[in-house]
Parts: sequence; C-alpha cells; structure tokens
Amino acid sequence: MFTVTPIGSCRIATPLRLGQSTRGIRLNLNRSYGYCHSPAEAVQLARFLRGEMTISADVWPLVSRSHQLATLSSEIHVPSGLYVIELASAKELTIDGVSIQLNYLKSTYPDFFADPDRMQAFWDAAQTGDRARTTAFLDKAWSATDAQRADSAVLSRITLNYVTPDSLAQDIQTLGRLLPDVMFVSHVNARKPDGQTIKSRASLVTMVSDGVRDAGFDLYDPTQLMAEFGQPAAIEDDSTSLAHFTTPFSTAVMDDWMARFIAPRTDAAVASGTVPAETLRAQIDAACTAGHFAEATSRLSALSTRTEEYRPFGKKVHRAQKAAQAVFHKDLSAKAASAKSLDMANSVQTAGRLGLFETARLLATDAEDRFVALPCHILTDVALRAEAAGDIASAAQFAIAACRQHDTADRAAQVLADLVVAQQIDLSDRLEPTKLAKVQSCLSVAGIEAALTHADAPIKTLISSHLSATDLTKIAAGLAEKRGVNAAAHILAHWRDLHDMPRLRDKGVIALLDAWTNQATQLQRPLDRIRALIAIQQADPRHKAVREALRTAKIDLATRYRAAGKARDWAALSALAAEVQAIAIPLPEYDLWRARVQFDDGDFARAIAYGCAAAEQMPDRINVWVLLMRAAVKTGDSSLAARSADRVIALSDEATEKLRAQAEAVQRKLLAEV
Repeated sequence: MFTVTPIGSCRIATPLRLGQSTRGIRLNLNRSYGYCHSPAEAVQLARFLRGEMTISADVWPLVSRSHQLATLSSEIHVPSGLYVIELASAKELTIDGVSIQLNYLKSTYPDFFADPDRMQAFWDAAQTGDRARTTAFLDKAWSATDAQRADSAVLSRITLNYVTPDSLAQDIQTLGRLLPDVMFVSHVNARKPDGQTIKSRASLVTMVSDGVRDAGFDLYDPTQLMAEFGQPAAIEDDSTSLAHFTTPFSTAVMDDWMARFIAPRTDAAVASGTVPAETLRAQIDAACTAGHFAEATSRLSALSTRTEEYRPFGKKVHRAQKAAQAVFHKDLSAKAASAKSLDMANSVQTAGRLGLFETARLLATDAEDRFVALPCHILTDVALRAEAAGDIASAAQFAIAACRQHDTADRAAQVLADLVVAQQIDLSDRLEPTKLAKVQSCLSVAGIEAALTHADAPIKTLISSHLSATDLTKIAAGLAEKRGVNAAAHILAHWRDLHDMPRLRDKGVIALLDAWTNQATQLQRPLDRIRALIAIQQADPRHKAVREALRTAKIDLATRYRAAGKARDWAALSALAAEVQAIAIPLPEYDLWRARVQFDDGDFARAIAYGCAAAEQMPDRINVWVLLMRAAVKTGDSSLAARSADRVIALSDEATEKLRAQAEAVQRKLLAEV
C-alpha cells in the first residue's frame, strides 16, 4: 500500500486515519511520538524518525504523552511514500535545544499558567533567551514551596522563539532534504464570531504559503475548502479555538488530498514501475467500495493510455460501475414512485461519484434547467469529477453553478480557469463580471500564454482588466513569437478597451510596440511592412512610432502609384492595389490614376468605375468630374455626363475656365439630343 506519515496535529492525522479505510492507504507511524505544531517541532520529529537524535527522559513528557520513550526508540522507521507536514504554530519552545509542546507544558504546570499576567511575564523573559533573567523572575513569582521550586527548575530552562520567514525557509528546506517526499499543510484561517480572522494565525498561514511555494513544494491550505463547507459545518469548536475539524470535513479534506496529491503520485509511480501494481489496486478497490467509481475509472483510463496492463482491470471496474449505477437509478425510481423525499445534495454528489453526470445535472436543475441551491462543496465535487472523467460540458455547468451561487467557490473558479486554458471555454457571456473576475484571478500568466496559442482562444475571458501591464507585456511578447504580431496586438487592444484608455501609456508596453514597429519597417516588401504596421496599430492607433511609420509608408506608396500613373504603366499601377487596400488610409487619388490610365487605354467603362470611386471620396475635385464627363460622353451615358458637367461648372473658377466651357458644350449637346 501507499504509505503516509503525518507530522502535525489531529487536523492532518484524522483525515489520514479515515483514509486508511476508505482510500487504500496505510499510515506509517513507526517511531512517531505524536502530534507537533511548529516548524522546529516538525524538523525534530523528522530527525527522530530517522534515528538521528535522542530526547532525554526528563524532557520526554513535554514532547510526547502517548508513547514510551524506550519502546519507541527501539522501532525502525521505514521511509513512507509521502510525509504530510502541518506547520500551524509560530511559537517554538525549547528546553536545552529540544522542542517541546505548548499544550503539554500548560497541562503539566496548570497552576503556574493559570494567571495570565504571570504567564505573559514568563514568556517575555523566556523570549529573551537570557536564562538568568528567567530564573530571577521565577525566583520571585514561583518559589514559595518545594513544588513550585521544582517547577521553576524546569521552567527556567525554557526558551521561546517565534518563526520568521528566514527560519521557516530553512526548516522547510531541511524537511525536504530529510524526507523522500513531502507535502505541507497550513493552519485553517478560520474566523471569529465577529467575522475577523485571528491575526497571528492569518499571518502564519500567509508566511507558510509563501515559504512553501517559494521552496517549490506542494502546499495545502484547508481554508478554501472550509469556506465551501461553511465554517460551522467544518470546524467543531466554532466558537472557541477554531482548530478542530468535523468528521465530514476531515473526510472531504482526505478526498481532496487523494485527488490532488496521493493519486497522482501513485499513478506516476505505478506507470514508471517504481511501485508495485498492488499499490494502485488497493486504492482503486477502496474507491469502488466507497462508491467513487468516477474517480477509479478516470485513473485507470489515464493509466491505460500509457500501458495495456491495466485494461482488463479497468474493464472489471467499469462493469462494477455499471452495476452500481443501475442500483442508484433503481433507488431513485423507487423513491419517486413512493413519493419519498429526496436528499438532493447527497443524491447529486452520489450521482457524480458514480460517473452519472447527466443524472446529477437533471437532479440539480429545475424545469427551466436552472440549478437549484446546493452546497458549494457538492457542486464543486461533481465539477472536479466530471473534469477528471473528460466530461467537459458537465464540469463547466457545475462549476459555473457553484460560482453563481456562492462567493466561496474558489475551487470551482479554478476548475473553470483550467477549462478555459485547456478547452478554450468562453465564459464572458456565461458569468456576470464579478464572477468572471474571480475565474480570471485564477489564471496564471503561463496558463494564459498556453491558451492564447490556439486560434480560437477566448480573449474576453483570458484577458482581464486586472492583468498587470507587466504581465500583459510578457504575454503579448510571447504570443507575437508564436502567432504573430497581429494576434498579440489584438489582446493589447482588448486590454486597452477594458481600461477605456485612448492610448497605452505603460513604458513596457510602449517599448514592445516600438520594437514591433522597428521590426516591421525592416521588412523588405512594402506590402509586408504595411500589413505589419496596421496590425500593430490596432493595439494603439495613437502610438507615435506606428503613426510615423505609416505616414512614411503612405508617402512612399503615393510616390510609386503616381509614377506608375504618369508612365501609364497599368501593370505596375494595378500591382499596388493590395498595398492601397492594406494601408487602411484613404487614398482616393489612386482610383483617379487608375481611371486616367483606363481612359487613355480606351476602356471607358472601367475608367467610369474607378472615377466614381474617386468621386465618392473627392466630391470637390474638379478633375475627377472632368474625367467622368469625358468617359460618359464616350460611352453615351447621358445621365452621368450631365451630372458630371454640372459638377464641373459648379467647381470651376478663373483658372479652369476652359473646363467650364467644355462642360457647357456637353450640356448644349445633351439638350440638343433631347
């Protein structure tokens, strides 16, 4: 079996103990002397497990209450597959360098610690590390009797230290070095009746989270799951120490550990051949016994893609799953026929665990296909199992329902974030802005980058207004390398729109646009330069370098089509059409030059077509109407000839008197033909 050793309190021992009967794991407690809380205590227990240290008999009662020192010291600890280590106290008490437990200390000397003022004065002295000061204090405060003097002889040896980020980092690294595989657990950041967290505990949770992540080890913070359950349902003594888990919550914690930490380790080890297949079978059998068929089949399906060895076992489990599903459906039908009330939450969760995701959805929705109110952890549980089973639609539906119904749906938000990255699911129209923002906060920069490599990536979901300009610049730069500047500029434009910015002002973003612009201007083909610059311009139409580069490109293009037009080189002039269209800057003169060349070539119909296009953009340009008038006369288009002649006369002045006379002549001729 997969072996696990807890190093911490009942908050990790209880879930693991429950997991022995439901999860196919075994606790390895050889040489473990019991609970501990602080990082220093965890390191000490790890060293004791390895046989690297001894603890003197006189201090032992302050270290362990449930084991005999001699008996435990004679045992041998075989390394476990995983060590679950809880770091839940910032107070580190030592006697002559040996870590002791605060709980045992207080229960051993209850009379001394009964007075809050005396206790605080003692801690103030012990924290200095000055034994003479501590002894002097005890001589005054606790030396009236032989019993008190005996107590003080021990108490004077105590030193109090508080965990710091540096000491925590060192202890985390030490634990990772001493033990073959570790997973760290923080304290639960519960709230007091007034709604506030316990300040010292909240600070430690943050410190542990940061320290473990910085060290690169797995971290589990039970606070998220507690919020889904609701604190009164998760914490036994909700109004006192806020420290002990209820049995249902401990079970849910174990389920979470199994899915996130134990099962992946087991499956990887089995696939690589480093652990025997029986380790996997024990976990699968336990899952089936507990009704977790969706989990069992998902794991076996994933393993079957690596090796054929588990296909027969998978088929056996699948048959058992079908049988369990049939029993579930039969039970549902029986309850419906007898009009018995249905435990909706339990039924939905059971359906999800059996892999009946469509049934779970039907149970969880009303006649209008809207999700009824269900506990957050139930909706999330089904979403997670559906995701693992590859039922993406069901996973998204349940996760969306959890996010819509509950502000505490952090795990469901993470499910959706994972689906956005892996499956390109667009949530921009399926979640209200505040709920969508929660999902977006779960997206990592690496995840966004991975998702954007797909052409159909849901940009409105991936790129949020909360994304920093620094991260945006990194994402855009990477995307430009993978999919081109056009795709990268598009996400910059979307981010700018979210902020309602007339222009981008961040120095990093501006530098990126400058770099792209410089690259674009170095391209050999003018058409490629124009297309690249237009792509960049969509990110910020007011970006200075892009505007100047496009102005230069426009001047160059106009110079070339004028030269081609004057040379009456139709082939050269036509070849520039793609550039004129791509530059997205009005160039009506180009159509005028095309009209002139076609007129000179005798293709008056095409000359009219190009001339009309030019006239739409240059209605007050007399030479456009002169060309149209002449071409219309050539084709016999009396209506266009008359309208063009009218415009020529209206636009003429002293400098164009001859053109006016020509237009008047056309008018007279047209009147004579009527």
